[in-house]
Amino acid sequence: MMSRPQKYIEGEALHSQHAKSNNALKLRVAVLVVCVLLVSALVVIYLLFELLKTREMLRNLELKQVTVKTDVTVEPYYKCEDGWEQHRGKCYYFSTRKSSWDQSKTECSTKGGGLVKIDSSEEQSFLGKNVQQKTAGYDDLFWIGLTGSAEEGKWLWVDGSPLNERLTFWKDQEADDLSGEDPDGDDCVGMGPMYWFDNSCKVPQRSICEKPALILCG
Repeated sequence: MMSRPQKYIEGEALHSQHAKSNNALKLRVAVLVVCVLLVSALVVIYLLFELLKTREMLRNLELKQVTVKTDVTVEPYYKCEDGWEQHRGKCYYFSTRKSSWDQSKTECSTKGGGLVKIDSSEEQSFLGKNVQQKTAGYDDLFWIGLTGSAEEGKWLWVDGSPLNERLTFWKDQEADDLSGEDPDGDDCVGMGPMYWFDNSCKVPQRSICEKPALILCG
């Protein structure tokens, strides 16, 4: 058997070496590609994680803002003109001049308000305390915006609404509309420190005006 020539053997060995070198290069390239893909995947995962974390933080901030808005009650700041008393969003003026009921109604109107309409026991209490400080005696009353002149036997407020019979502060049987100084009957109402009294609308008395308070921004 004849042996292969030396050059052929060397060529075959060189070819085998090149093949191994190419395979190693391909393997390195493949490993590099895999590494790049892994790094890219990790970067994408990290960015997604950061995005989700940021969204969660924003949502928590929004929830905190809603909670703060819910928990914090901002009290409005009310303002009244000089000479007027402020109470629960209204301004009250206790006149020093005595006039008939109709004249008092007109005077309140010129001041931008009207004779007071009492809507609650709390408001009655507030007015009564002020009246007590300003009255000189039992008969020293203040006109309020309640009258029976429009319809006999039916008490109406100045805005036309009927008197709530569950919210009255009459002194005994004062709301009897008996004829007194006025032959037409005692159709107008004045108040003292605690009670209401019906009287002739022509009797001069002081009065209580009311109007909405001015709301100022804090």
